[in-house]
Amino acid sequence: MTAGARVSRGALPTPLRAYLHRLDVAARHLSFTARQDLRSHVWSEVARTAGPAPTEDRLVRALDRLGPPEALVPTPVGGTSPVLRDPVVVHLLGCSLLTAGVTGLIGLVRVWRAPTWPVRDALTATVLVVAGAVALPLLTGVHPVAGALLGGLGAGALSAALVLGAVLLIQRRTQRRALRTEHTAEPVAITTDTPPRGRVIRPPREV
Repeated sequence: MTAGARVSRGALPTPLRAYLHRLDVAARHLSFTARQDLRSHVWSEVARTAGPAPTEDRLVRALDRLGPPEALVPTPVGGTSPVLRDPVVVHLLGCSLLTAGVTGLIGLVRVWRAPTWPVRDALTATVLVVAGAVALPLLTGVHPVAGALLGGLGAGALSAALVLGAVLLIQRRTQRRALRTEHTAEPVAITTDTPPRGRVIRPPREV
């Protein structure tokens, strides 16, 4: 048996199957047609460099030439990432009053530093905290310093948590709706591990 040929006759070689799986994961945000084009590119390059019935070593070398599958996936338009906003920010702001304002301060710093939260959301959270710090001493008879701390890191941080939580929830629902629509529109007759016509990669032969 050739080196590493631990696949049944007719099965997809393990290195190629693992490579295509990583490619699918990295390209989830692309359309069905774009993902199939990427797969077609991989099949073409592997068939050209490794041959129609390569050993596992030749197959691995051909995949190494292609580079990491993630590098084949184009960057989303505008360079933005479909990654979900950091939910820890919402929890930190929401628990601010319970921790004497410590988590509120951490949440503010984190929302400004986290790459997944846009600047407008960080600015909104900051404005709500400042507004709470200013409003509470003016509307009540609490001491200005105590009122500012209680209003900003208490009511203000809680308001910021509610607003950012709503933004996070909307983003999640939008992504789920987009994925549901995409999956519904995708054709289901095409098997993901089937190479394009005329580009057959056979498993290593048993000897």
